[in-house]
Amino acid sequence: MERLVLVTFLLALMKEKVDSLKRGLRQATNASRSWSRFLLNCLAPVIAIAVSATGATGELSIGSKPSSSNPVRGSASDSSTTSTGVLNSSTSDSKSGKADPEALVGHASADVESTLGKPTGKLQTPEGALWLYADWRVQFGKEGQVLKVEKDQPVHLAKVDPRFSAAADAVSRAAAARAAADDEARIKAALPPVEDIRSVSNGGQEVDLPSLLAENKITIVDFYAEWCVPCQRLSPKLEQLAKDDPDVVLLKVDIVNWNTPVTQQFGIHSVPNVRVFNRSKAQVGDPTSDINLVMERIRQAKGS
Repeated sequence: MERLVLVTFLLALMKEKVDSLKRGLRQATNASRSWSRFLLNCLAPVIAIAVSATGATGELSIGSKPSSSNPVRGSASDSSTTSTGVLNSSTSDSKSGKADPEALVGHASADVESTLGKPTGKLQTPEGALWLYADWRVQFGKEGQVLKVEKDQPVHLAKVDPRFSAAADAVSRAAAARAAADDEARIKAALPPVEDIRSVSNGGQEVDLPSLLAENKITIVDFYAEWCVPCQRLSPKLEQLAKDDPDVVLLKVDIVNWNTPVTQQFGIHSVPNVRVFNRSKAQVGDPTSDINLVMERIRQAKGS
């Protein structure tokens, strides 16, 4: 306002000087050209100031006075500047955390980006585009205008049903059991094949029995002698047990006679002398010559 008053004052002063100069020019028609140039040089700064002030404030003719009926009119750029200022204010408010995203209803996507920034995700709904932010959801209409702005709600996981946990545990245990069975099968497959029936005849010398017992199988050890008639009757029955049961092997050890080192090593005083060893190579029960007790010891060994 002060600037406008100053410009008006300068224009009025210039008008008075121009009028005065006109009168002086009419009276001094015989003045030299040098005097005219001097006057023009004097007026040049005043004219330049008036032209500059007129371009800055809008349309204002010399001698006119500002009034409420004739306000100073700005250009179209003033309106766009005002609109831009509003958006910039909204943007600055958003940066400072004071912007209200819910006030974006009816605005275009450019206004949303200037306020909330780039969305973290975009979806397409029957109503139109849906922009996703960390704390807000902006729903656009088919014409590209914001229909609604909603505060995004956090997702809470429901409490796990105990029945589901129990079922999951059962599945895990079953999977672990299957894996253990598969491992055992692979171990058995990797082991060298074991003969169902083996014989040791080394003249009655001592034997390293633990090294002769089968791995992961039940071993029947039959201490016998070629001249023993009961041994000849029991031997086919023991061999049949080994043939019928894949988990059982038969190891026959010839003692030769009563005075050999092997009889003293195992304290053998009678034959047949049959002993059963489980998969851990531990002896099950006492020595026997009864086929029924041998079968019972085999069942015990399988359960141990």
